[in-house]
Amino acid sequence: MDTYDNPPSFQSPPATHALRLTFAYRGNEIRLINSLRIETITPPVVTPPPREGQSGYWFQVTDPSGRVVYHRPLHDPIVTHVEVFSPEGQQTITRIPVTRPEGRFSVLIPDLPEAADFSLLGPPNALRPE
Repeated sequence: MDTYDNPPSFQSPPATHALRLTFAYRGNEIRLINSLRIETITPPVVTPPPREGQSGYWFQVTDPSGRVVYHRPLHDPIVTHVEVFSPEGQQTITRIPVTRPEGRFSVLIPDLPEAADFSLLGPPNALRPE
């Protein structure tokens, strides 16, 4: 397993193209709605690969043997809470749950020749691809 001290070898040289994957979600259903190949360099891997049981969202790209060749954390891609101001005009802010989350988000992954699979991972029951 690669560690932070031993990053994956694909980082040098970086891929010159990437795929911008756009997902739409409604409730617990997620679907890929667009894939676009673009000329750009993706951000480097800066953290160790997530471990089983880790909280949060991330995506990973694996090679045919299942080895993670790229991964990135995602900052709450599915909006489950919103901030609202007090109805009395006070400046207090309250977070309230969204009963049926709906929206879109995009991820940028390197277009690597050794890439075989893409996985979007998150809390149990939060990500159910359509």
